[in-house]
Amino acid sequence: MAEGRRYLTLDFTDTFLQTLVSADFTTAERRRFLRALALLDTNEQHPSLRVHQLQGRLAGVWSASPSDELRMTFERHPGGRKLLLTCSRHYRS
Repeated sequence: MAEGRRYLTLDFTDTFLQTLVSADFTTAERRRFLRALALLDTNEQHPSLRVHQLQGRLAGVWSASPSDELRMTFERHPGGRKLLLTCSRHYRS
């Protein structure tokens, strides 16, 4: 669970959770991630998320954008589950 909230379709890697609370993100950026997680959980087709599949070395991984600068990556799993892998600034892993 991210920040103590229960999600219906989201699971989190330790890496995702550790980077979400890291000092690299401001409080406002963390709030953007949390809002985006709520949308990804309930309406992943919301246009503000810009969900798309990655290519190249990250083929099979999907991306959602809490803002123009922030990105979350995830894998799709059976039953509509999503495993959140990373949260970062765009173009950094």
